[in-house]
Amino acid sequence: FWPQANMDEDGQDKTHAMMTEMDDSGRPRAAVVQSPRGKSPGGSLVWKVATGVLLLVCIALAVALGVVVAGDVKPCGTGMAVEVVANGPPGVFNDLTAEEIKAARDYMLGVTALGIKPLQEATFYDNYIYSVELHLPPKTEALAYLDNNGPLPVRQALVTVYANSRLAIEQYVVGPLPNPTRHSTYAPAGRKDPIPWHSRNPDSKETTLRDEVIRQATKQIDSILAESFDGYKHNDCGERCLIAMDSAIPRGFQSGERLSWHRFNRAMEGFWLHPLPCAIQSNHSDPDHTKWQILQVFYNEQYFPSIDDFVQQYNSGNVQKITVTAPTGDAAKYSSFTKHGSPQHPSQPLRGPELIEPDGRRYKVTGRHIEYMGWSFDWRVAATSGPHLFDVRMNGERIIYELAMKEIGTWYSGKDPTMITAQYVDAGLPGGGNYELVRGIDCPTTATFFDTVNMLGAEGPVVYKNSVCVFELNTGIPLRRHYESNYFDGHWFYGGLVDNALVLRTIQTVGNYDFVHDFIFHQNGVLEVKASLTGYVQSTYYHSSRSDYGFPAWGGNMANLHQHFFNYKVDLDVGGTANRFETVDITVDNIENPQRPGERHYLTRFQRNQKTTESQATVQYDFTQPKYYNFYSETAKNRFGVHRGYRIQLNGISKNLLPKDQGATMVNGGAWVDYQVAVTRRKESEPSSSSVFNQNDMYDPVVNFQSFIDDDENIVDEDLVAWVTLSAHHIPHSEDFPSTATPANQLQFFIRPFHFYDQDPSAGSSNIVLMTRSPGSSENYVDRYGTPEMATCEPKHTPFSYDGRWLNV
Repeated sequence: FWPQANMDEDGQDKTHAMMTEMDDSGRPRAAVVQSPRGKSPGGSLVWKVATGVLLLVCIALAVALGVVVAGDVKPCGTGMAVEVVANGPPGVFNDLTAEEIKAARDYMLGVTALGIKPLQEATFYDNYIYSVELHLPPKTEALAYLDNNGPLPVRQALVTVYANSRLAIEQYVVGPLPNPTRHSTYAPAGRKDPIPWHSRNPDSKETTLRDEVIRQATKQIDSILAESFDGYKHNDCGERCLIAMDSAIPRGFQSGERLSWHRFNRAMEGFWLHPLPCAIQSNHSDPDHTKWQILQVFYNEQYFPSIDDFVQQYNSGNVQKITVTAPTGDAAKYSSFTKHGSPQHPSQPLRGPELIEPDGRRYKVTGRHIEYMGWSFDWRVAATSGPHLFDVRMNGERIIYELAMKEIGTWYSGKDPTMITAQYVDAGLPGGGNYELVRGIDCPTTATFFDTVNMLGAEGPVVYKNSVCVFELNTGIPLRRHYESNYFDGHWFYGGLVDNALVLRTIQTVGNYDFVHDFIFHQNGVLEVKASLTGYVQSTYYHSSRSDYGFPAWGGNMANLHQHFFNYKVDLDVGGTANRFETVDITVDNIENPQRPGERHYLTRFQRNQKTTESQATVQYDFTQPKYYNFYSETAKNRFGVHRGYRIQLNGISKNLLPKDQGATMVNGGAWVDYQVAVTRRKESEPSSSSVFNQNDMYDPVVNFQSFIDDDENIVDEDLVAWVTLSAHHIPHSEDFPSTATPANQLQFFIRPFHFYDQDPSAGSSNIVLMTRSPGSSENYVDRYGTPEMATCEPKHTPFSYDGRWLNV
């Protein structure tokens, strides 16, 4: 009971009081608030002065009391248990441990018939291991274990071997881990077999040899480079060096070619934004590296068939020369993250708001298993694709078996030699990875961080510290609320619930771009999947003849038009594995007006449209035909007799404009970009829409997603997978310098209930606030359902630290 003096104009003391009722544990149950209405302004001057003096005294006392009390504030609670590394064996879906990776690697090295050498001892002509990662168990085995007390599925590794002596790429399933005794060839029906040798990703063995070809060739043109680019050259360059960037992938214009363009960029901070009008093309197609050579030279909008021809033409005065001065001082900061430009207000640096957890964590972590507000799931990060979720449940009931990032595509455009074929599918880019996150920037200070481990192009397992985080977030918006007016003197009631949500996050850096991957779990049963874009744009040197592909920008360059794509696998299990897919189409209804016979009246209505085969279940969005995409079980209904379902809502889509009717189209390697949603029958032989080997042969890819649809199988009462693609066109602009920002560059889709529950699951939240009042009454009845109102604790301070390196183990 907290009295507060309140004088009316007659000097009568009226009391504004809040009485809080406590439950048996001492936590507040509800509160009654009196808010008497005062009379019109005015009154005795004496009382006004007295009130002012009393107010100043109260403020002084409050400040003094705050100083005394501040020293007695207790630390915030720790909350639920967090066990980042769980005791016992790894879970069904956990990535391989470092010990399991080593065991699989060592086993394969011991299989003499395969002739595999350790990476550190191998040459380009030997057989060696390129990657070791988890081989997922069949879904039937996993479900038998999860649902029916079946045996724990055997842990196995998928080992990829560059069998260079056989000019082949081979994959093997190795197990059981951690003590493998057998291996078998992995060649699922959903992909090309054998994998062509030219489809391999360039690794350190190949790039070392190719870089030497480039080094020898550029010795002949270093003087030209230095003359043209303000002393910058490729060899013996000191502090004025040029990077020969591997820029144009796929490598050529037809299957089997392995031709790479290397653009020269100045080696400055943010070198992506320091391109120069010169590039060379290497041919490294032949199995014999001594036959590799430089095919072409591009210089100031001119092509030359060889290094020798370029040098001869240049020295003869037959080349249109160019001079590009290097930016210095403040002029060079346009690509830098150092503070520059006009200062933002306030001029004095002030700290921004941070999250606080008054009662500690409200989520539980057991290894790779997380529980939160009725949600539970397992997660992993696949080195060759990205983050995956498994066994996603709400209130104990499975909704999703697998939700996985499968491929990222970026289609560039431009007449520049490094842009004309630049269609990246990032699973095939070995320069990408999920690196260490920064506490307080990449994730809130309250987040829990996880290390990940993989073996990709390395001698053994590599640990990436703090590369995944999980945290609870106050999204700053009500999850739901309503103000109900009594239409007399104010509210009848107010009810509200803040949208606190759990976020699982990792950030994937692929060369110049950084992709923020979020899985956001809301209390109303909605799972939000979001991809946010940041990092550097990829740029080329500006020329007026290419102005249709980009705007002039800093440093004389231009950032080229491109389109982003993100493809996800969503294996929904709604009321079981036997599901159906329907669109709920919203159409126009032309009816006779029942109130005015003979007149027509237009309405909208919905119509359920079940899809029976895979070819019927592809979505190329048409804004003239709005619809829902719903998955349901024929046998599972809610209390109202409606099929329980979960639907996919797309909030980030754009159309791929490149045609597939060309004989040598690169789109074959990313056929999934044509569909915002495509529904297929789940198969173990179709684990992914893409392959780590698609990038280097987009014309005749190892996995062609179109084949998943073309067999046109039945999808009624089957285990179904939705392949969801988010996309956005990006025409870079001056505000993309120094780097692209995440606001307005976020793509999302939602997996949300559609009659799955009898009502909103958050109706049972203890964080609901309800305030009621009778008309004319001065009392508010406030119910917080046992949740304390204010935070009276000091957050745990974690000193800022960052390493940024990865660890070979």
